[in-house]
Amino acid sequence: MRADVQLSTKFVSTQNGHQVGMLVTLTGETPVRRAPINVALVLDRSGSMDGEPIEAAKDAARRFAGFLSPADRLAVVTFDGDIDTIFGPAAAGDPAADAAIAAVQARGNTNLSGGWLKGMHHVKSGLVDGTNRVVLLTDGQANAGIVDPAALVGMSTGASSERVSTTCIGFGSEFNEDLLEPMARQGGGNYWYVEDQDQMGAIFQAEIDGLVALAAQNVEVEVSLSHPRVAGVSFLQSYNVRTTAGNTWHVSLGDLYATSPRPLGLVFHVDDVEQLGRVQIGEVRIQADVVLEQGIEHRTIAMPVWANLDAADHIEPTVEQTLLRFEAAKAREAAISDADRGDYDGAARGLRAVGLRLAPYSADEDVAREIADLNDQAALLESRKYSAMDRKYHAAMAMGMREGKIGYVKSISRREKKDNK
Repeated sequence: MRADVQLSTKFVSTQNGHQVGMLVTLTGETPVRRAPINVALVLDRSGSMDGEPIEAAKDAARRFAGFLSPADRLAVVTFDGDIDTIFGPAAAGDPAADAAIAAVQARGNTNLSGGWLKGMHHVKSGLVDGTNRVVLLTDGQANAGIVDPAALVGMSTGASSERVSTTCIGFGSEFNEDLLEPMARQGGGNYWYVEDQDQMGAIFQAEIDGLVALAAQNVEVEVSLSHPRVAGVSFLQSYNVRTTAGNTWHVSLGDLYATSPRPLGLVFHVDDVEQLGRVQIGEVRIQADVVLEQGIEHRTIAMPVWANLDAADHIEPTVEQTLLRFEAAKAREAAISDADRGDYDGAARGLRAVGLRLAPYSADEDVAREIADLNDQAALLESRKYSAMDRKYHAAMAMGMREGKIGYVKSISRREKKDNK
């Protein structure tokens, strides 16, 4: 595991202080020996999945199961109003798993909690020194069994503390992203949004790619202050941040994959300073359980944070651009909240405002598309054509940018599709 730190410092003359932007990028090394995978596929077979959706889900699930080797462990659970284990838990690579998935038919209600619980118990019964995960796919609301979102998120969080992570895949327009996204985030897995069934295979492939490239688990970044003039820290992504005594902040990032570097962006606020020159303003400490050929090893990386505190700006464009894209992700989340309250114009203004702030970096093709997409979505809000699918799209784009899943963001970007037609 490697950690890189980049800084970008702005002098705020009106306050005689500084804003020190910091981008921490964690990169996992490709494991020499792939860690074993212990996974339960939990598939929604409720009536709303009937037809092409269930067929697309089955095809993707069969490819997922077919990728696993006999050294891995697989269970396949289906749910509607009833819960059935149609394969395993047993060694993967068995043709019976493929046949069982192929035979699934859509019917009934959506007992999401029952399906997830059954999958979690299967995974928990055979924990491995690798990835232990429930992969849940649904297109609907939890309307049977446990239906309270807070309770379901709490269950996912509890399972994570017992080494079982949860990935949630939401398909279509009817599922509850305010349930699935926190279930995955608090559960230590991934949240994926499938806007149309043609994306199903790519999403399952992205999940597979992550599982086989697991580089570290239980990754936590700790940020502490070491100069009396540092007033505080602002985190630019919507992670759960825990504060402890002594001006120390802890951010849990979950798993790290060799295929996907993990960024963390924040700003140190330094108030009313004399021109101190180059000084240490803080320390970053990263802890993780790293996957090695001989097994799992706990490692710690500690790095002092030094910044130039003088009357000049020390701008690093790459850092500024990345931090602004994190702010764009937050603007999408704020737009969801504004639109939920009926303030569509306020939501649109927020999206357009962050697009203008990104404009100086529009020579970058990805940034230019981000700006265009923000303006497209603002226009939908202003015209009152904003829909449930648009809400899910914003949530997924925000999550992708927050977690540095650039490939996923490009794969679901409506502007990317529009430009490539």
